[in-house]
Amino acid sequence: MKHALALVACVAGWPLLANANARRETVVHGSLTTEVVPCTGLCTESDWNGSLDGTSQFTLISLEDAGIPDANISRFHGDLVLSTARGDLIGQDSGVWNLDTGQYVDVYTVTSGTGAFEGATAVILLWGTLDPATGQGLSHYRGVVIGGQR
Repeated sequence: MKHALALVACVAGWPLLANANARRETVVHGSLTTEVVPCTGLCTESDWNGSLDGTSQFTLISLEDAGIPDANISRFHGDLVLSTARGDLIGQDSGVWNLDTGQYVDVYTVTSGTGAFEGATAVILLWGTLDPATGQGLSHYRGVVIGGQR
């Protein structure tokens, strides 16, 4: 009987222990405005609104033609840091960009953070336009931030 009570106590307490060790997942969404800023390659600065209020800095690492016949679509990859009042989300950004229409879609993969986002990871989808002629853009984002101290 003594062992049965110990087993019941362990099993009953398991959900509490599991939840204490579970990583918090937070759905994020909103919009951002973007403008190209001076640098040696292609850099942008964006103002984020919604779940993640802040400013991001993007620095292009690579831009290459996607190889789609009769289309001016390129693949891009770069570094992206989103700074908020609670801390920074740091990661890589990869996507495709139609240089004729300005439409793009990309995935922001967060690999580290600071402040309230220390230990966080995230996957955030961005979509919208960045006009190559004017350097101005309007976009939306939606994703999940995992971990951190929010």
